[in-house]
Amino acid sequence: MAAQLYKTHTGQLFHAGSIVIINVGLPARGKTHGSRSLVRYMNWLGVKSKSFHMGQYRRRLYGTDISADYFDLGNEQMAQERMKAEDSCIEDIVEYLTNGGGQLAIFDASNLRAARRRQIYDRFEEGHIRPLFVEYICGNDAIVEENIRKVKITSPDYVTMDAETAVNDFKARISHMEPYYETISDNDLSYIKLHNVGEHIEVNNIRGYLQSRVVFYMMNLHISGRTIYLARSGESSNEGSYKADAPLSETGHKYALNLRAAIMRCISERNNDVLAKTEVDISKRALKVWTSTHVKSYQTAEYFAHNDNVTVRRRMLLKGLNPGVCENLSLEEVKERFPDEYKSYLRDPYHHRYSLAESYHDVSVRLEPVILELERERDDILIIAPESALRCIYAYFAPEGLPDSLIPTLAFPRSIFVELTPTAYGCKERRIGINPGSSN
Repeated sequence: MAAQLYKTHTGQLFHAGSIVIINVGLPARGKTHGSRSLVRYMNWLGVKSKSFHMGQYRRRLYGTDISADYFDLGNEQMAQERMKAEDSCIEDIVEYLTNGGGQLAIFDASNLRAARRRQIYDRFEEGHIRPLFVEYICGNDAIVEENIRKVKITSPDYVTMDAETAVNDFKARISHMEPYYETISDNDLSYIKLHNVGEHIEVNNIRGYLQSRVVFYMMNLHISGRTIYLARSGESSNEGSYKADAPLSETGHKYALNLRAAIMRCISERNNDVLAKTEVDISKRALKVWTSTHVKSYQTAEYFAHNDNVTVRRRMLLKGLNPGVCENLSLEEVKERFPDEYKSYLRDPYHHRYSLAESYHDVSVRLEPVILELERERDDILIIAPESALRCIYAYFAPEGLPDSLIPTLAFPRSIFVELTPTAYGCKERRIGINPGSSN
């Protein structure tokens, strides 16, 4: 996992033991999106977490070409098949939390019937795993329709189907399941109820710090589509100095013009593509530009201020890494002047802190409120900041497996910007070139 904030020798944080989150709700209510977002955040905090998606187990056992009758909970002929897939998933969760080093797991399934939920609850309690139910309730048909068209028809079940056939098939699944849906009513259980994915939230019988942390994150959750852009600040007239905080150079001003043109062009192309593919018009979505308080950063951002539907906001937390005594020094000069410090840096470049400086870990801790606000934000966000801050933000969204030691080496050249699109099945990334001839 990348950019983990806190670590212990046991791998268990907050003295919370192991918990399993059991999702509840009809399809297309945001369960998978919410699960993956929560796992990303918890892993970043240092809570080793994993989501177990029921659909993967079903496809593993029965393939993707499966009748909608499989999802009819009144069809007893299919009951054994459903139970076999569920039990396989549950046993993997128990193994992960008892022997696999995990602390939090998510059982990402519909779990619509109260009696079956009680069986699942008892199975986890037997293994001394504390269950927490999260029910996704959505009475807004527009949200469900958008989620089906933008997310569900891109799932592995529908790779060979055209869009309308996939939509109709998925709606048939929901109609088979809906009559058997029983909302959580047992107040002895620990549960969270999310209404319309973030409009309001109910909590009951929450126990311990880790469950409270889950509630806190869920209060920031939504499934609205948005895009995050990461772009480096323009070149300053004193590029090597942190303390000088110099304004943009002539080259920096040209870069800012080209960046604005490239970003606005990219957004326009995306809006047209979404409209053509899904018939959903997102052209009214605002763009919020967050910039550090470095002069070169907010001067780069000011080129966006005159565009319609764009706001610019300066944020102290987005400042670059303070280099301390290494101000204006190359790595070779640091090696020569501070040989012991340099060796420590090579052993752990993410956590090492030079005298009077910040480490990359310090920057990540500082950025935690920005990360939470990014998760809460429903509009598009462009972050213009020094490369060190961008590295830590990017690491939060990076796939599992990015070692901390690589974060200080991540490159954000001024020839490109990074586009990140969080989805229910991961975070899509594109690196898009900035055409130096475009400054309109």
